[in-house]
Amino acid sequence: MLNRNFNVVLIEDNIIWGDKNANIEQLKRNLRKMPHGVDLVVLPELFTTGFITGDKEQAAELAERNTGDTISTLHQLASEYQVAMCGSFLAATAGQLFNRAFFIEPNGDDTFYDKRHLFAFGGEDKVYHHGHTQAHIVRFRGMNIKLAVCYDLRFPVFLRNVRNCYDVLVVVANWPESRQHVWRNLLMARAIENECYVCGVNRAGTDGYGTYYGHCSSFICDFKGKVIAERDELSPIVPASLSPASLEQFREKFPAWRDADPFTLL
Repeated sequence: MLNRNFNVVLIEDNIIWGDKNANIEQLKRNLRKMPHGVDLVVLPELFTTGFITGDKEQAAELAERNTGDTISTLHQLASEYQVAMCGSFLAATAGQLFNRAFFIEPNGDDTFYDKRHLFAFGGEDKVYHHGHTQAHIVRFRGMNIKLAVCYDLRFPVFLRNVRNCYDVLVVVANWPESRQHVWRNLLMARAIENECYVCGVNRAGTDGYGTYYGHCSSFICDFKGKVIAERDELSPIVPASLSPASLEQFREKFPAWRDADPFTLL
């Protein structure tokens, strides 16, 4: 476990619909404004395109491989700022489309996870293919970090923290304003039941279908479900300092994880 705090920045911004270059430039502007000493930068779901589900042809035109411009640029930015970066992007592999989460480290290592729970209510399953693996856990600078994408949040078994295998759950999303009450409560519940920090980053504004996401819905809560940092009106950047020592002490003082039911996720 780290002997110092682990510093995280969430970036909640209004994704410019279908314009990858404009969204990358927006990211660069935000990175220049973030505080020093950041370890991890978290971006919304499909941060370069928006949540495109109604037009498979448009999605296919915007999709990229893992070696495309978006991931290559993120590698450059991670190296320049010496931070890890995670979020999701519109990916293409073997002619199939995926809502693909990424975790990119400053040394060039990267990890990918294809969203497993597609939002059929919104037509996501008509455009994208399901991921077939569990969400990955990445160890970075002494912290174990688990990735999840939006609708994954509703499925607690999928995110179960078996014997404290992760310390931070990162959920990247395009979660509409009409369901913000659910978003907040599910994030807090995942923190409490898994005895971990939870970082939930949402997009802001209105997408190309007219769906409104509001603003100031991204936040970080601790292992008791208490909000320790959230987006305000002034800036899309949400900084927070996570204490590995406090997390470890709480897990020792209140070891509910020891009484959890064993199971295997197929």
